[in-house]
Amino acid sequence: MSTDVTAKTPAPAPPGREGSASGGGLLQLMLDGMRRNMRQYGMLMALGLIVVLFAVWSDGDLLLPRNVSNLVLQNSYILILAIGMMLVIIAGHIDLSVGSLTAFVGATAAVLMVNHDLPWPVAVILCLAIGAAAGAVQGFFIAYLGIPSFIVTLAGMLLFRGLTEIFLKGQTLGPFPKDLQKIANGFLPEVGPNTNYHNLTLLLGFALIAFVVYQEVRDRKRQLEFSLDVPPL
Repeated sequence: MSTDVTAKTPAPAPPGREGSASGGGLLQLMLDGMRRNMRQYGMLMALGLIVVLFAVWSDGDLLLPRNVSNLVLQNSYILILAIGMMLVIIAGHIDLSVGSLTAFVGATAAVLMVNHDLPWPVAVILCLAIGAAAGAVQGFFIAYLGIPSFIVTLAGMLLFRGLTEIFLKGQTLGPFPKDLQKIANGFLPEVGPNTNYHNLTLLLGFALIAFVVYQEVRDRKRQLEFSLDVPPL
């Protein structure tokens, strides 16, 4: 007794079906890549859109070198504080005392330099040590005693704000040493021929862009070596 086994061959696809499938796969791949990039760079895209809108509304005044320089100088301390706050937020905590601690450290530096004629490098080092010690004390209460960061930093905010009022007594101190002022108000020297642009700034900008691109390419190659999921370019 024998049985005949016949293998059924798949019917050929209609003309144009394969092309549409491959086209759909490519389109889906592009959409997935855009979706991944949107999640990763959504904030940068939003920032770029805001800059473009305000540049158009201000007839280009927003992107003038003098205006950009003023924005950076006026908000430089906020950018520095944001870097530290990012680490705190990544760890799942919050710091409500960062503004008050900054004011207290600044008031301490002003009192040391203006009222006590302390050299500004020494005053800066002492104030950095005071800020680090204040952060370490608050971190001790949070990490070792288990007190929520919201409670600890709220108490720190009130404490440092009160100490600032005690130190300054509602007054403005000054003037500060000229060498210290140059750190915040100085500019990079000009190098090379006159090109109507700041050559050193352009060189540093291009070097930074090249470094970022190099890091991205190197990380991408490393991920591909370990067969990790890498978004398309």
